[in-house]
Amino acid sequence: MEVLDAQRQVEEILTLKEQWHGDTIEVKTPALFSRLQKVTNNSAKTGRLEVKKCLMIHVKCWHIYPEELKDLLLEIEFPLEYPSETTCRLRALHASDLHLEYKSCTKTITNYVESMCGFECVESVMDWIAENKHSCLIESENENDSLLVGNDREGKVQCFILRYNHLLSGREHKKEKSMLDVAKKSKLQGGLLWGSPGVVIVVPPSTFEDANEYASDCRTIGKRPDGVEEVWLRLDCAEEAGLGGLAQQKRGGKLRELDTATLRIACDDENVLRMVLGVH
Repeated sequence: MEVLDAQRQVEEILTLKEQWHGDTIEVKTPALFSRLQKVTNNSAKTGRLEVKKCLMIHVKCWHIYPEELKDLLLEIEFPLEYPSETTCRLRALHASDLHLEYKSCTKTITNYVESMCGFECVESVMDWIAENKHSCLIESENENDSLLVGNDREGKVQCFILRYNHLLSGREHKKEKSMLDVAKKSKLQGGLLWGSPGVVIVVPPSTFEDANEYASDCRTIGKRPDGVEEVWLRLDCAEEAGLGGLAQQKRGGKLRELDTATLRIACDDENVLRMVLGVH
């Protein structure tokens, strides 16, 4: 991580915390934030820092707009190359359950900041939220893409998808081999689909936090997932496909290497399969 990027990230977060008082802006990586504050205060503006994780903040939008956005929380992650070479990554989440996402809102804001590479963009995101506070969640709610209720979850387990442009099998592909080694070392539960797109499915007992940390590890390796996306799979189908649990223990803790047919068994639904593959 470039020292200058670290300084700019720290300064941006401090500015946001000054602008929005109280705990409206919550730093979710406090140890890393404190470390970067100390390092950047005592460093020149050139050089590199050994950093593997990314800074993350939560913006509690209901503190600012209690009527219009009473259920909206923005999760914003600062990639190691932000802001010099990339934009921030964000998700619009349901405040009462952070595993539920307002997907249309996430997509719209992501598209909005796409052209802001080289600039601190969180303030622009907050300006966009202010201008669209009456409408930014309407499409998500109409599509019912933020909630699964009642019996829709019965017999299902919460899993997470990491989608890559491509994942290539074989020892000669060192980045992919490193991905498998990191997954085994961190005891990540799930499976991996080779090809284009490449997909990693994270299943219980691994959590969203585990999936998010693995995504960060992959970016350090040089394989960048699109993000971490939630999907609910039938427990019996996930077990039949050999994802996690006893089947993974028998493999020595390795991720299950999937083909499309096995992935179809895990998904048990063509629409879920298409969503996992990112086919629209």
